[in-house]
Amino acid sequence: MYEVKLPQTSENESESVIVFWHKGEGDAVQKGDVLVEVQTEKAVFEVKSETSGILAEILMPRGEVATVGDVLATIDMKEEASKNENESKSEESMQESLTEETDFVRVSPRIRRLAKELGVSLKSIKGTGRGGQPTEEEIQKAAAQERDDPYQTVSFTGYRKTVAKRMLASLQSSAQLTETAWADVTLLDEERKRIYEDFTWNDLLLFAVTKALQEHPNINAHVHDEEIHEYKEVHLGVAVDTENGLYVPVIKNADELTIIQLKEKGRLLIEKAKNQKLSPDEQSGASFTVTNLGRFGIQFFTPIINRPEAAILGIGKIETDLVLKGGEVTERKKLPLSLTFDHRAIDGVPAAKFLYTVIDYLQDPTKLVEKVLMS
Repeated sequence: MYEVKLPQTSENESESVIVFWHKGEGDAVQKGDVLVEVQTEKAVFEVKSETSGILAEILMPRGEVATVGDVLATIDMKEEASKNENESKSEESMQESLTEETDFVRVSPRIRRLAKELGVSLKSIKGTGRGGQPTEEEIQKAAAQERDDPYQTVSFTGYRKTVAKRMLASLQSSAQLTETAWADVTLLDEERKRIYEDFTWNDLLLFAVTKALQEHPNINAHVHDEEIHEYKEVHLGVAVDTENGLYVPVIKNADELTIIQLKEKGRLLIEKAKNQKLSPDEQSGASFTVTNLGRFGIQFFTPIINRPEAAILGIGKIETDLVLKGGEVTERKKLPLSLTFDHRAIDGVPAAKFLYTVIDYLQDPTKLVEKVLMS
């Protein structure tokens, strides 16, 4: 009897929810057939059969959460016992699948585990999320109503639990320090309106950061216990907030892209992140990450490094200030920047030099235009 086990679908995910079985018990299976779809916190994957035979037993029904290595089903590799028997079983399995279909509520593993831990029936909630899915807040509210508690309990489950572990591990295993500075983007704003009409502030920021990283390979690096890996290519991570949590799609070889290509690639990955369509490769391998909280009105903050990266840059909200210049009061636009770096690998001065290079590109549009024309 062959055991179908849950494979390691992505580098940082160990659990998946069973979304849909393409085969039922008693069905004939050929090597390479898709048996089941599973969903991690970030993507949906197909598990294919590695042998031929009869699907003998499904051990993890739809909606269950499985860990890497768990046995999902068994396959009898012997000859098919009887066509009539198989047809009967397939028909019965199909009926069970149809029944299960009406009861199944499609949600992310994080939401499903939360509902299970709080004892909330997903079918009882009329969700307002994407596709009518229940949100975390709606599940928490339903649980509180059932208990009639004077407070709301929020469990460290699924995605939130993973984030908590990573952030704590990042702070405990590195010496993190944050440097902050303003960039005067008044001239760049004027140039953006005149030349870069199709480009957002984010597009220009990512382009400027990419060019600065090429000049400072010590920042474009990974830090390990015994050594530092300084990368020649820039693989730029872009933090994206979605309804299902924080994703960090990675623009591979950003240093080889023109500003137009960078814009198109970035927007495509951001859209895929919002729709949970990112592949494992599209969310791994970043050499440096940018996180932007400007739209939330945040100025300076302390972003936490995504290990094993050496640094991360936080972008705040552009502010308009009145500044005394040449004896006259002028209006200037200023952008707050927060660079967190691992002091084990990078000293304060090299970090400041990198931050100054980013600021220099943003404050002097002619330098950025030169890079645009050269790219």
